Amino acid sequence: MRSWLEEWWARLRPEHARVPVFYDESYRMPFTGLELSTGYETRRVDFTTWYLLETGVTRAEDVHRPEPCSYEQLARVHDVAYLESLGRPETLARIYAVDPFDVPVDTVLDTVRRVCGGTVEAARMALADKRPVANLAGGFHHAAPGHGGGFCALNDIAVALAALRADGFDGSTVVVDLDAHPPDGTAECFAGDPKVWIGSLSGSDWGRVPGVDEVLLPPGCGDAEYLAALEALLGRMPRAQLAFVIAGGDVLRGDRFGLLGLTLKGARRRDLAVARALRGCPSVWLPGGGYHEESWKVFAGSVLVVGGRGHQPIQARFDPLSARFRSISRLLSREANSDWEPITQEDLEGALGHGTSRAPRVLGYFNAQSIEYALFRYGLLQHLERLGYGRLRVEIGPTGMGERIQLLGQSGGTEHLLVDCILERRRIEQEDYLFVHWLTLRHPRAQFSSLRPQLPGQEVPGLGMSREAGEMLMLMAERVNLAGVAFRPMWFHLAVVARARFRFLDPARQGRFEALMRDLAHVPLLEATRLVTEGRVRLNGQPYAWEADDMVSRRAPGADDAEAIAAERERCHFTVEPAPAVQ
Repeated sequence: MRSWLEEWWARLRPEHARVPVFYDESYRMPFTGLELSTGYETRRVDFTTWYLLETGVTRAEDVHRPEPCSYEQLARVHDVAYLESLGRPETLARIYAVDPFDVPVDTVLDTVRRVCGGTVEAARMALADKRPVANLAGGFHHAAPGHGGGFCALNDIAVALAALRADGFDGSTVVVDLDAHPPDGTAECFAGDPKVWIGSLSGSDWGRVPGVDEVLLPPGCGDAEYLAALEALLGRMPRAQLAFVIAGGDVLRGDRFGLLGLTLKGARRRDLAVARALRGCPSVWLPGGGYHEESWKVFAGSVLVVGGRGHQPIQARFDPLSARFRSISRLLSREANSDWEPITQEDLEGALGHGTSRAPRVLGYFNAQSIEYALFRYGLLQHLERLGYGRLRVEIGPTGMGERIQLLGQSGGTEHLLVDCILERRRIEQEDYLFVHWLTLRHPRAQFSSLRPQLPGQEVPGLGMSREAGEMLMLMAERVNLAGVAFRPMWFHLAVVARARFRFLDPARQGRFEALMRDLAHVPLLEATRLVTEGRVRLNGQPYAWEADDMVSRRAPGADDAEAIAAERERCHFTVEPAPAVQ
């Protein structure tokens, strides 16, 4: 294992320790319902990137924006008929486990082609500079020449190596595949190639994969057994002139699709062992899969390792989205407090005596233009454009309950309501909060289906941006010096989605909620929220009705009521009634 002395020496030579990374905001897949239906966190690549940038591990000048792969590059690996089929939404829907009508074909293909371009450019840089380089997405090892699957449409490793060979590279290559699933597509791409060695540790038995030095590990395999198998695999790995490493994030215990049982510390030790074995060999590091809420930390750790910071911990409660938004908020605050402020139409009318009334402001502070500008700076407008909406605009105005914010956008010649929010300043237990009466995030271009069923309270499918919305509301509360944000979830799934940031104000209510999540953990969220809504859940043997009480997210820590929460959580036991028999 790499010693502390080696890491210390690497930090004394920052020009060697800093790791070039390839990333683009468009790496985020434009599937708004994928997280709820499969557990796939479409922000995972962003989380890794934001952590690296916000903590200073990576500097802005280390981030390279790739160009999409050309079809000429893709055609060196993939069949022409298959590449043509990717233009059909049905093909992409099968690969990504979504409905065909939920596939924005051009946006999806731009994303996967750009990720492939990142792997190509990372490989060229690694060879030229004789160093490790990371592409913060990629490792699409289930894509074969004539088909894709398992969230893999194009095989970026095979495309990258084909591009290098077209450039004149003729050296031997190793692929160290440490995703939790076998590299079936990669093996098919390199079938019979004597200059490519593929080694794999996986936890899924898909039968023998020809051409792969594959080790099948037992379900739940922990750190010690995994690392012993890895050392043996690396001992069999031949020397090479180039290496691709898939540092899969789906190896963590509890991953939705992976069957292994590593800890974050074990995954870090895995990467340290691989980096040691590849010392002196140009290498491209890729994240592969990951369907655990902490899987982004795995590849962030991989970048720490190849940058000589392998023993640097990632804070357990570090929230990359919150850190990123707060960093942008500080920039916005400095802009707002700068000596120069633009003259608005309202200012001109007031100065000339033509204005009859001030334009409405949310909480007496935010006007429509400032909200739209913030949405732009946080990257949310750009994401909506990738979902197919244009001419985005914000409207605000008063209602009987508070002030209303609406975000509208056009698609197919029709203007749609995308975000509808009603806010007010409300006093709760001697403190003033930003209270959210109503918040709906609407994706009217999408449709409900068996893969994306309608949730209670939904008119159209959601945008998959609830975490971003919650963070923006908290920053709005801070800007006007409120204690935090509060809302009243009317359904179980809303409380589950908000749980990372919010908790019930009443400790006993929080305890019951945590017990309910514990006892329904084996049930998919879509089904669980229906069970609660339909009254099929019992609390200690008695019928249970959902309690729509206040949840709050405070700027400052509240009272320490952990004991009261724990006591109620242990007192409560929830069970599910069987479905009524069909007559």
